[in-house]
Amino acid sequence: MLRRTLILIGGWLAAALLPLAARGQSSFEPPPVPSSMAAGPSSPSASAVRGVQDNVDPMKSPAMPAGAAGAPAATFVAPSQASVAATEPLGPPIVPTDAQPITGSEIVARVEDQVILASDVLWQVHRLIDSAEKSKNMKVPPEQRAQVERLYLEKMVTNLIDTKLLFADFRRTLPPENLAHVEKTLAEPFEANELPKLYEVYGVKDRVQLDAALAVHGSSLKDVQRQYVEKQVAGEWLRQRMPKLKVVTQEEMVAYYQDHLKEYEYPGSIKWEELMVRFDRCGGDRDQAWQQLAGMGNEVWAIVKITPGLRGPVFANVAKAKSQGFTAAEGGLQETSPGSLMCEELNSALETLELGRMSNPIESAQGFHIVRVLDRKPPGRTPFTEAQAKIRELLEAEQKEVLVAEELVKLRKNARVWTIFHGDLNGPRLTELLDNKPVRR
Repeated sequence: MLRRTLILIGGWLAAALLPLAARGQSSFEPPPVPSSMAAGPSSPSASAVRGVQDNVDPMKSPAMPAGAAGAPAATFVAPSQASVAATEPLGPPIVPTDAQPITGSEIVARVEDQVILASDVLWQVHRLIDSAEKSKNMKVPPEQRAQVERLYLEKMVTNLIDTKLLFADFRRTLPPENLAHVEKTLAEPFEANELPKLYEVYGVKDRVQLDAALAVHGSSLKDVQRQYVEKQVAGEWLRQRMPKLKVVTQEEMVAYYQDHLKEYEYPGSIKWEELMVRFDRCGGDRDQAWQQLAGMGNEVWAIVKITPGLRGPVFANVAKAKSQGFTAAEGGLQETSPGSLMCEELNSALETLELGRMSNPIESAQGFHIVRVLDRKPPGRTPFTEAQAKIRELLEAEQKEVLVAEELVKLRKNARVWTIFHGDLNGPRLTELLDNKPVRR
């Protein structure tokens, strides 16, 4: 579904951009101001994109106190003029000074002509914290909650910058009236893929309940869907900006294989099945443990005796019902490297038994065992013919990673970004921050 969605988006984006190309508009010019914005920033329908604040100067900074959260007020000047930039907030207050703040309404970042409100990420921050608390079965101490939220908030705001930059670049190229069509195209995959996940996360059954759950964090279903649209569009727009991948040649794959031979070596392995009785399950009574193992052995011996050439598993039913080994629930099946067990008698039996033949009872420190070897694989190296498909994928992924990095560097070069955590992030400072982000491998 996701691939189909991206194909739809990509195909439509190409078609949507044709009218603009016919007009010869430069991709660096701002998009025409929609007629619905003529009323100014106070108009409820001033923009289809949240965060467009001012038609005359869309880059005007929010009127926040200098030094808020330890960061200077945004100035949004060219990097070459940074030394003479004014540090006073620009413009009049966006809201009346006596207005009561709404939960999550604080502006935490501005990327080009878009703002990021605390509510845009707080619902995800709270979800991550709740998930971490459940997985670790412990609560964040109340006195540390604000600090933990701030750390998560800073990380998520930083991760949003590239998405916002790509979306802003896309909007500069797309005729503004076509944005609604993009949102409509992405409505179906949002309903099909994202809503069920959100229902499960918040334990709700319908959109009304979900909207109410999100409202607790200062967000809404509409805001979440908007963020989904921006993320999908940004990803597809980045792919369209990138040049095509070069064809990976046979010579390149062979060279990679030769340079990484050790990575394709594998140790020998033994596949085997086991019946076991543990001494601690019999109160330390060795005779009782022996009798239980003998009973299980007799049950499977009948099968092995009738079909001596059988090489597949035969312990499964008895192991699941009566065995006490670590893999009894999986039918007693195991795969280990030669000599890797603590018991030398077991290691010896696994290395010398004829395939398909049952061992005599073997005693270890934990109990009695009967084993049967199913297969042995000597140590070796995966041949190039088997490895080349994955090598091709790996080299293409490396090439794509380089191209993505190059496109993002171009995008960030003249970007205007401010966050409540870092202040102005123009030019090299922005690239340094984003390149130091943890990369998911």
